[in-house]
Amino acid sequence: MIAVLFAAVSGMAYGASDFSGALASKENDSVLVTAAVQVVSLAAVVVLLVVYPFGVFQVNDILWGGAAGLGATLGLTTFYKALAIGPMSTAASITALCSASIPVLYGLAKGIVPSTMTLAGIGLAIPAAVLVSVGGMALHAASPMMPPREIVGAKGNAGQTRILSVVAGFGFAWFFIALAQTSAEAGLYPLLGARAASIGILVVALTAQRGWAPIRTGQWFILLVAGLLDFAANSLYLLALDGDNFTWVAALSSLYPVSTVLLARVFLSERLAALQVVGMAMAGGALVFVAIGQ
Repeated sequence: MIAVLFAAVSGMAYGASDFSGALASKENDSVLVTAAVQVVSLAAVVVLLVVYPFGVFQVNDILWGGAAGLGATLGLTTFYKALAIGPMSTAASITALCSASIPVLYGLAKGIVPSTMTLAGIGLAIPAAVLVSVGGMALHAASPMMPPREIVGAKGNAGQTRILSVVAGFGFAWFFIALAQTSAEAGLYPLLGARAASIGILVVALTAQRGWAPIRTGQWFILLVAGLLDFAANSLYLLALDGDNFTWVAALSSLYPVSTVLLARVFLSERLAALQVVGMAMAGGALVFVAIGQ
């Protein structure tokens, strides 16, 4: 039961971190924002491991963590950009659809078959992401109440947002799958490999990308929050993993659009379509079924 809680809170933290990173990406380069978030997350991992060395250091776990970091870098960079050009609800939902379904299909192909109730929860989680996605696109494509400038902006960015969101979903899916390959006693050590790999790639990208401006002064607090939430989400995901529960842990952790969309509703006044509300209700049902199944 505690693993279900960890996975659910992990998903909420992922969504809140993505929302914070997207806000910063509206006024800063998304690659630079991703790098800053990763540095904060790495610093949090190092501090915690120094204060409380949880887990056993093994080279194989570090390598798998590094492989996961490649997916995280691809996912975060493209996702922040997709969220920044918006609308956030559409970008978050499409990304979640890919990042939730791919790990589930991988787990089932590997013979990891949960209980009937847990499968029912997983079966609710993926359609929930679909409904939120369809509802969001329908709302922003056909709302007569939107100002002309917003309508033009939404139409112009629609194709790019969807492409970036699909790429981000594949990146996050690989992140979930790679971290699941680490040993049970690894603790938080795989995150060292993940963050080292992602920061290294981002440094190379920033070096090759000339002309980028430094982070604006007023954005550092948002990046600090995003990095700490990213650290919390990754840590809880690793703690939730236990043996053959990968499929439903990945599915629950991929429900992060719920928190992203709700935060966008509260802070950016993005409206919610009826289908999005139904999708969120189904996400809640998925949590209940998985909890009962455990």
